[in-house]
Amino acid sequence: MARQKKSDITENETLAAQMEESPQENGKKKTRSDKNRIKDKKKRLVPPQIEGIEHSSIYYFHTFLLFGGRLLNKVLDAYNSLFELNSKDKIKVYRNISNYYNKKGTPEKALDYYQGWVRADPNNPEPLFQMGIALTMSGNNKSALEAFNRTLALDPDHLGALYRKSALHLRLLEYEPAIEGLRYVIDHTPEDARAFYLLGIAYEAVGQLDEAKESMQAAARLNPQEIKYHQHLGFMSVRQEDHKTAAEHFSKVMNLERELGEDDEI
Repeated sequence: MARQKKSDITENETLAAQMEESPQENGKKKTRSDKNRIKDKKKRLVPPQIEGIEHSSIYYFHTFLLFGGRLLNKVLDAYNSLFELNSKDKIKVYRNISNYYNKKGTPEKALDYYQGWVRADPNNPEPLFQMGIALTMSGNNKSALEAFNRTLALDPDHLGALYRKSALHLRLLEYEPAIEGLRYVIDHTPEDARAFYLLGIAYEAVGQLDEAKESMQAAARLNPQEIKYHQHLGFMSVRQEDHKTAAEHFSKVMNLERELGEDDEI
């Protein structure tokens, strides 16, 4: 048999060795670099691990923003609820502020709060009555009359509103409604000296001097220390040419004024 060349033997051995190592369908062997590329491709197809995401800095940052927003909303809700007033609280606030300004002698400042009180408590005649007083003090007589009428619409027996309404009619020289209202007040509160006094003035204005004097005398009996009652009785007596009675009332006036002067010195 012919001897083969050494180089041919070596080439054949190498070829056989390659065929014995992991033969592939396409007849090619996968190298290490091919395996690494396949492994990297598989890694890219695997979804990110949740645990890794939740430990990222941006995850913590947005979690902080979320909880910070919740905390801020709770703080704001608590702050708002602290100063949120229910209807009863609002009524008390409006009443206290308006009465404060009214007693202080600044009814113009009180009016806005009286209106707020009326809106907060629309079925209560009291804020309307108090608003009517403030309007009277500020010289807004027509609006004051409207406020007293609204008061009486809610409470027809509100004698305070009827008295002040009648006094306004007298101030506006509307004597008939003044007399009618004052008579009603006196019928229900016969001890009210002020109502008798105003009724006497109204009667005098319409020329009913006897009724005027009778009403003024009732006022003086109920409050004998009131100087103006005796003054009016003195002038009424002069008009009736009853000078003796007039002198008695004027003497009473001087005595009361002297007593008041002595009290001031003390």
